[in-house]
Amino acid sequence: MNNINLNWLKLFLCVATSNSFLDASRKLYISQPAISKSIRQLEEELNVNLFYRGNKGISLTPEGEKFLSYVKDASNLLLAAERMICSDNELDSGVLVIGAQSHIVRYYLLSIIEKFRNKYPNITVRIIDLSTRDLLEALEKHSVDLVIDSSPIDTIYNNTLVEPIDYLNTCFIKSSSNQRNITEPKDLLKENIILPLPRSSLRKTLEKELINDNIELIPILEFETEELIIESVKRNLGIGFVVENAVKNEIEEEKIQKIELNYELPKVEINLVYVENYLTKIAKNFIDEFIKKGDVK
Repeated sequence: MNNINLNWLKLFLCVATSNSFLDASRKLYISQPAISKSIRQLEEELNVNLFYRGNKGISLTPEGEKFLSYVKDASNLLLAAERMICSDNELDSGVLVIGAQSHIVRYYLLSIIEKFRNKYPNITVRIIDLSTRDLLEALEKHSVDLVIDSSPIDTIYNNTLVEPIDYLNTCFIKSSSNQRNITEPKDLLKENIILPLPRSSLRKTLEKELINDNIELIPILEFETEELIIESVKRNLGIGFVVENAVKNEIEEEKIQKIELNYELPKVEINLVYVENYLTKIAKNFIDEFIKKGDVK
């Protein structure tokens, strides 16, 4: 184990994720025989077979699968260390990697990124869009610098800090041709309801609030994106539940109507999630100067 060449690990990671010596050869501009030889040397040093080799190609052995998970973690840690060192010098270049789902980017984060880019035009901002669970895992493995996501956030990692930073208003919307009077939550029970998917934080937030008043909305349509909810409402297929910022223009243009309920709908809590010890100088600056604004709105 003392003689493992770090370059072997790089080659192994490329081959394992490509599932092909040939593809790895093309990506790395290294001859296939040279890659095969290096992998053999790695296997001899570890005293295990990392790949099954056959006429139809290669696949990882159980030992190879385990080894890959550690090599991926090590690679992410090295990349994080590289970002940390590079960004510690100055703020006129570098990369900021943010984990955030697309609706958070559109209705909250994009305006902040615009201000950040105006002040630091030479810093590249990279957005990684994954599920909340996968974003938290990416943060733990240092493949993102920070996460901005909506509640609820349940993390198993003890070193992860979760701080509320803002709220987004929500609303029910209807087609402009829908003239029915809807003022109470119970009125919604008579309507065709269009909701986000059950796993979405927006849906969970709504259902948690309504259950306290013994109201259960059974949707006729469920969508991954708010764009499809809005389009369905425009076609008068039902009543939709969305983040208010998502329909600001449509309401102003009278394409749809916001339903004014005699009921306080839940707000979507936006959270900053990070591991303090692994924040780069760029990430710290982004948080302190552009995210943290004192009290939550």
